[in-house]
Amino acid sequence: MLNIELKARCEDLARLRESCESLGAEGQEPERQIDTYFSVSHGRLKLRESLDASAELIHYVRDDVAGARESHYELYPVEDPEALKAMLTAALGVSVVVAKRRETFVIGNVRIHLDKVQGLGSFVELQGTIDHSGELPLVADEVQGVQRALGIDPQSLVKESYAVLAGRAEVTQGPCTN
Repeated sequence: MLNIELKARCEDLARLRESCESLGAEGQEPERQIDTYFSVSHGRLKLRESLDASAELIHYVRDDVAGARESHYELYPVEDPEALKAMLTAALGVSVVVAKRRETFVIGNVRIHLDKVQGLGSFVELQGTIDHSGELPLVADEVQGVQRALGIDPQSLVKESYAVLAGRAEVTQGPCTN
């Protein structure tokens, strides 16, 4: 599967929430997610556990560049996340765990995620899903149109994944010693 996405730091999630609503974006219930990233040689592999819904294993490949970028991904629904997490931890090791509160809005073909990420701050992600490779330019334009409509400053764009940002924060802050 393929999507176009971009991520930006956001100091005012309330303003963005209001902007989403004024644009007529359909809001969904906020959820808490825990993403456990495993050490892999190609792309990223994470187990996403939603505290309010189901779990899924996600493998994706995406360049770390600021702005709209392609993300190739696969999803696999997981019925027993604890058992799978134990198995993957033993086989691959955990690189980092990212916990966040996510609000999702949908406008057209674009999902807008308002994320409060533990230890990292607030972010907005835009994701445009592509069904056929020929749609790539149209969906990229749609994502950039939503970026402009929401007033997301190009200077605030972030190229790294939450996993990279969280890993860097752990190195900077040092390990927890509770």
